[in-house]
Amino acid sequence: MMAVSYNPWLVLLSLALAALDAYVAFSVVGRIARSRGPAAMLWTAFGALAMGSGVWAMHFIGMLALQVPIPLGYGSRQTTLSAVPVVLATGATLWLLARHPNRTGAVLAGCVLGLGMTAMHYLGVGALDMQPAIAWSVPWTVASVLLALVGSIAAIGLHSIIWRSERRRRWWLRVLAALMLGSTSTGVHYLGMAAMQFAPGAVSLQARAGLHGLGLGLAVSLVSGLLLLLTLGVSLAHRQLQRRTEAISRELGQARDALSWLAYHDELTALPNRANVLDLLDRLLPLASEERFEVAVMFVDLDGFKSINDTLGHEVGDEFLRSVADALRASVRSRDTVARFGGDEFVVVLERFRSEQNLSAICQKILSLVSRPVTVAGHSVSATPSIGVAMFPRDGGDAASLLRHADLAMYSAKEHGKAGYCFYQPRMSEQARDRLLLSAELREALQREELVVHYQPKVALDTRRVVGLEALVRWPHAERGLLLPQHFVPLAESSGLIAQLGRVVLRQVARQLALWRTRGLPLVPVAINVSLQEIQDGQFVTGLLGTLREFGLHPSLIEFEITESAAMKNAEHTLRQLRQLEALGFRMAIDDFGTGFSSLSHLRQLPTQTIKIDQSFVQGAERNPADRDITEAIIALARKLRLSTVAEGIETEAQAAWLREAGCETGQGFLFVPPLPPSQVPALLLAERTPASSTL
Repeated sequence: MMAVSYNPWLVLLSLALAALDAYVAFSVVGRIARSRGPAAMLWTAFGALAMGSGVWAMHFIGMLALQVPIPLGYGSRQTTLSAVPVVLATGATLWLLARHPNRTGAVLAGCVLGLGMTAMHYLGVGALDMQPAIAWSVPWTVASVLLALVGSIAAIGLHSIIWRSERRRRWWLRVLAALMLGSTSTGVHYLGMAAMQFAPGAVSLQARAGLHGLGLGLAVSLVSGLLLLLTLGVSLAHRQLQRRTEAISRELGQARDALSWLAYHDELTALPNRANVLDLLDRLLPLASEERFEVAVMFVDLDGFKSINDTLGHEVGDEFLRSVADALRASVRSRDTVARFGGDEFVVVLERFRSEQNLSAICQKILSLVSRPVTVAGHSVSATPSIGVAMFPRDGGDAASLLRHADLAMYSAKEHGKAGYCFYQPRMSEQARDRLLLSAELREALQREELVVHYQPKVALDTRRVVGLEALVRWPHAERGLLLPQHFVPLAESSGLIAQLGRVVLRQVARQLALWRTRGLPLVPVAINVSLQEIQDGQFVTGLLGTLREFGLHPSLIEFEITESAAMKNAEHTLRQLRQLEALGFRMAIDDFGTGFSSLSHLRQLPTQTIKIDQSFVQGAERNPADRDITEAIIALARKLRLSTVAEGIETEAQAAWLREAGCETGQGFLFVPPLPPSQVPALLLAERTPASSTL
């Protein structure tokens, strides 16, 4: 037999090329598994070409590693055709691994790949075209076929574990599987080479005309290696691109989820918002109608929250709103919905409640928990809720009507003294429409200057002489008659017309004072009620001074009356504005004293000269000793603070005598003179001229 040996460097090169080939093939499997349609077919074809050519190149280099004492050559046509079975087998193997990564798929893929390897090897050996023909050792030939099948199944089976393992172990498994499959392919080749027996004197008919030479082998291995590296690079780049795409997709998904959450939730309290509640009611009400259960909607508004915001700042206000949200959640069942509609408005949706009495109990619980003072940033703050309740189907058949009616019921609760609750009644809709109509009419009346000012004298209790006038606005309505302030001033405040109303009153008073002065009448100060909205308007003082200059009046002829409650809201800003008015020469009075919650230390800082005692204390003194004691305490307090007092609503001589004895200087009421139209005031001023008034 002819002596046979192998070039060890080419053997190592073939082994390295086979291992790289197997690693690239396993990398491509993942790309095929995650692709569909044309992309999957393209990856399969690309992987089959790269892996098949790699196995073929390994075989070709292994053949070149064979060293015999005769020249060898390889028929180019048959050598090229030998790549076909391994390329096809590789493509089928990659597809099976990607689509069936289980034990059955691994066995089938291993058999296909093993048969492809052996077919390629023995076709490639036939390209030597030996004469006499090569004799084959059956044991070695069978061993090569068995190694191809068993080794391929084992390597591919190990690779299939990758898909079921933890991610941190996949790299090592892929390397191990690649080494195993590379060793199998080279082992198949060299076992097949061991099965070859060359007869003495045998020659290769392709030695001169066929493919031969070490340079050719190295060129083949270089091209094949570059193709494998290109495939690996493309696979890794695709993996990085896919990971980046997945990361971007996750980020976009998170952003989409965040936007979706923000669209249906309040960012400050994390409660559902208006859109969320509308969506909930649109889904809940048809179900309630079908299953015949009731749904209640509660509209909750906080009385006094604006004062917290204005006085302590928005950060404290925000923290307080979060505490209110917690209190509302604690007031209802977990299946009920608590939402924030914005500002200090909250909505509660309850389903399957037992009765109206049950709703009343829930309202009482909300009033109790929400009204409790809480400590925020070192400040003890509280606000009282007003609650309106509407029920489905009694008070509305859709979300919009239920919310609208609950809102109307809430305003009704405010009108009844706040810090309470009210169930919707059909008359509330009529009242709301009436308010809306009256608001529009008031706007038109102000534009046409239809409102008029009447004047009620202030009388010195000891001399009964007129020492001042109070301007009281009246609205001569074409259909409703003469309307008093309580019928339209609150409406002006809620509809944003109070500043315009104040300007109308001020101009009428200034015009009237100028007219009386022209007629030579003795003038006395005229008190005008001013709202907090007017005081906080940055243009209030500028407009006021402009009006007085227009009519040539001194500020001492105007006295502003601000309620005790208004003076306490946004105290720092209000105090600054009032001091500016005092510095300009205007008089100041605290109206309705005793009806709000005062801070005596703050009251001491107010630039006021007068305290007006609310008529409820004066008129209640005869029936209630507490009212009498409070009135006398107010008079004593004013005296200590060096302030004058004016008692409102005096209707009897007994009341006047008691107040005079208690130390009150001035009074007004029907006992003396009721509010008069401007035409009747001159006679009163002439008849009751006082020394003080002649100096004005």
